[in-house]
Amino acid sequence: MSKHYLIFGAGAIGTSMATWLTHGQMKVSIFDKQAVSEHINQHGLDIYHGDKPNIRHQCQVQAYWQLADVPKPDVIVLCVKNYSLDSVSQLLSTHFGSDVLIVALQNGIENQTILPQYFNKVIYGVLCFNAWVDGFGVVGYQKKGPIALGHNGGVTDEEIKRVTQDFNKGVESLVYPNLADAAHCKIVINLANSLTTLVALHQNDQSKSKKFQKLLTRMTYEGVKVMKAAGFKESQLGGMPSWRLITAAGLLPAFLTRKAYLKNLKKLVISSMAQDIIINGNSASELETINGYVIQLAKQYHVDIPVNQAIYSLCQDAFNRQPFTPISVDTIWEKVAL
Repeated sequence: MSKHYLIFGAGAIGTSMATWLTHGQMKVSIFDKQAVSEHINQHGLDIYHGDKPNIRHQCQVQAYWQLADVPKPDVIVLCVKNYSLDSVSQLLSTHFGSDVLIVALQNGIENQTILPQYFNKVIYGVLCFNAWVDGFGVVGYQKKGPIALGHNGGVTDEEIKRVTQDFNKGVESLVYPNLADAAHCKIVINLANSLTTLVALHQNDQSKSKKFQKLLTRMTYEGVKVMKAAGFKESQLGGMPSWRLITAAGLLPAFLTRKAYLKNLKKLVISSMAQDIIINGNSASELETINGYVIQLAKQYHVDIPVNQAIYSLCQDAFNRQPFTPISVDTIWEKVAL
């Protein structure tokens, strides 16, 4: 019998996952605020690949906004940000109990601290793709997967195997042997979200600027240095740039790595951080759980990361100002003083 998957959160990832799993013939429902859920119930979900916006992948799912109306799920797929995770987990564990199987799809590793306080069985997923929201139930995605799944105990081999098999009916997924390495490799890539948000890259494309290239490549290179110092290993998942390439781009003259940089540049889409700060007008973002976490690791292992430190400080100030005002690459360059 097919398991009931409740997707909690109809944002970019939740909408994508609900559509893919439904197309894979899985039993899926979705939970979000009343306005979002009513729109989904009336119009369904509509997602598209960023390179092919005219080809739409649509489906109908049952959406809820009151937990009392939700049939008890076999698996809850948590598609909310870490800054909402504690309150959401408290709500869900109170309603469905602590033994419901959770699949957590957050960036960073803070979810590995929060979720075990509320649930006994948690599978963590590292997403190797980006997606963005155009409107209620309408989402674009960069590519379809993959998702690396793992756990820190409490989950049986059969449980994670079944979830992986179910996910694979809709989106490429695999059980990854070292969850910590995969999560930290993704953190290195996500460091760039702060910079692209700070300059509002999706509105004012400065990505081909040589100064922007240097800032971006130095950020990720510093991230690799921190992860190596902390003992994490490289995980080449889902087309992520290799650590060797990131190191070369961070150290060599920009013209030598320009071709590889421009190739990887095509993978940049509006980040979840930019959606939070610029599109939704929030002050809450993943800045602390991504950039702040790397800065803490750098201090712990005595790694100098001046570019990340400078951009983190600029983001702290800029993200707390309402309305948010982008900062030019030239201004950031002066602060970083490369």
